[in-house]
Amino acid sequence: MKTITVDRDLVVDLTRDLIRFKSINPPGDEQPAAEYLADRMRELGLEAELQVLEPNRANVLGRLPGSGDGHLVFTGHLDVVPPGGQAWEHDPFGADLVDGRMYGRGSADMKGGVAAMVAAMAALKAGGVQPSADILLAATCGEEAGMLGAGAMVENGSLAGSRYLVVGEPSGLDVFIGEKGVLWFDVIAYGRTAHGSMPWLGINAVSYLARLIPQLEAYPFPWEESLLLGRPTVSINVMSGGNKTNVVPDLARMTVDMRTVPSQDHQDILRRVQAMAKEQAAQYHPDLRVEIEIDNDKQPIETDPGERLVDAVVAASTEVRGAAPQVGGVTYGTDAAYLTPGYNIPMVICGPGAPGMAHQPDEWVPVDELVQAAEIYVNVAQRLLG
Repeated sequence: MKTITVDRDLVVDLTRDLIRFKSINPPGDEQPAAEYLADRMRELGLEAELQVLEPNRANVLGRLPGSGDGHLVFTGHLDVVPPGGQAWEHDPFGADLVDGRMYGRGSADMKGGVAAMVAAMAALKAGGVQPSADILLAATCGEEAGMLGAGAMVENGSLAGSRYLVVGEPSGLDVFIGEKGVLWFDVIAYGRTAHGSMPWLGINAVSYLARLIPQLEAYPFPWEESLLLGRPTVSINVMSGGNKTNVVPDLARMTVDMRTVPSQDHQDILRRVQAMAKEQAAQYHPDLRVEIEIDNDKQPIETDPGERLVDAVVAASTEVRGAAPQVGGVTYGTDAAYLTPGYNIPMVICGPGAPGMAHQPDEWVPVDELVQAAEIYVNVAQRLLG
């Protein structure tokens, strides 16, 4: 394996510049950051293609060309969540560097990871590495809401011929090889309006959903515990209904967030929810109508611990950090939810920053960890494609 040196200043500058783009999702507005990233990759001797998907929404497909198929894909997203209502000590888009920490929205989740991937590819290029297959960067838009960019990269075949997927979401440089499935759906109740002083003339849609919630939370959906991902969860996170104190609400909606494990079948879950909702509706009032609308449906993913990709990332992390990483799974979803099944490739999550930093005020990432992440990516590329 060749000795390749990562440019620390490049990692810092890329991270800082990316943080300063206000690519808040919604609405996203990732295209300026994507254009900057593509230009910088070309300046570093790498290939880069801008993929414009919607007005002001764009992916970047970067490439260090290799000699055949079996490509290694590094992926990260360019959008960030809003700064939130809590006060920040540091400007969310100022990219302050204080005591070895880079502050800013997206520093950990996950513009720092994208910067480390680009710096790794640049280091490999500068070091004269000629990989056996392409090393690709899939920098996506829309991951924080709907995974627009990853979905497009599956539809347009951008990553055809790929064999491995490394996701740079914050893991503290530990190695995650599984992620829970995501099943979001709305339960919509249609009742009948009436004057609040005569509620018996109406059908109260809010009251119906209030009765359904404890049944949904307690329902014994079948599942088997996953060693990597643990137990499934269900959480009712949005409720809306009614428009005036003295009017019986004829329309109400609740949004459910379920995180699933591999033993579960999403279609089976939805059939059970539908049956439960209709049974409760019939008991509540024969004229109440209920519908289920699916908002997000991504299956859980588990990579075989014996997969060559896992061995390579664990070995690289151990070599760079001087200690073996923890290997586990995560409760959240990533762009791998599209890319892994879309290209039938294994995935590993390994990136700079603490997972708990995501979406927090005064989000930060250690600069040393940014550099170590780039060094791990260099090491992985040489192990898999050297």
